[in-house]
Amino acid sequence: MAVMSPASQCVAERRFRAILLALKALNAETTRPSHFTNVLVGLGMELYHAFKELESGVREHILSRSALAARNLLELRYWTLFVAVSEENIWRIRKDALIDARDMLDRFTAACQVNAELAPALPVIQQARKGFEDQCEQSGESAEGSYLRVANIAQQFGLADEHRTMSSFLSKLIHPTGLTICLPGTSDFSFPQLHAVGCWYFNDSFERLNGTLKKLDLPILE
Repeated sequence: MAVMSPASQCVAERRFRAILLALKALNAETTRPSHFTNVLVGLGMELYHAFKELESGVREHILSRSALAARNLLELRYWTLFVAVSEENIWRIRKDALIDARDMLDRFTAACQVNAELAPALPVIQQARKGFEDQCEQSGESAEGSYLRVANIAQQFGLADEHRTMSSFLSKLIHPTGLTICLPGTSDFSFPQLHAVGCWYFNDSFERLNGTLKKLDLPILE
């Protein structure tokens, strides 16, 4: 099946319509720890939401929404490659969630300390930080370390050039630029291409996530 073919796009749309029911079955799975399964369900939900935004953006002719959805689908390509390698990598994403949460609390704390208008929120953030640290201690999990970067994951799989060029290209369409401001007619050309590319990324990640689930003997997506 050709990457940009109408058939490929039809397959993506069919999978999109069926994925929520499949993820419901996966979410009900109890043979694995819930934190482990949640990573896989979460990847599926990210695929669902990104494709939904792609369809919505194309349908409503909102270029920034379509491009952002396509870029998110691009990034999910690398995340599904990462989890397909090993169960250890699936657990690593769980740890990454904790690192990200800690990082967000740190950044919000810093913002409250330098912005007088945000200062009243500081006690609430500090309380949330304390609760977060207590939960990590009780579960024996650590939120220390550096979080994973998509660019580094792409590089691990020899896809650094793809990530750099496509991410940069799509970002040009996400943010207000001279192109989007002065040449709004380009959007008429861009929508079919963005939809076709997004469908390919969706199918690529869907199939890889499905293969990972099959390898783990978990409920599959199709």
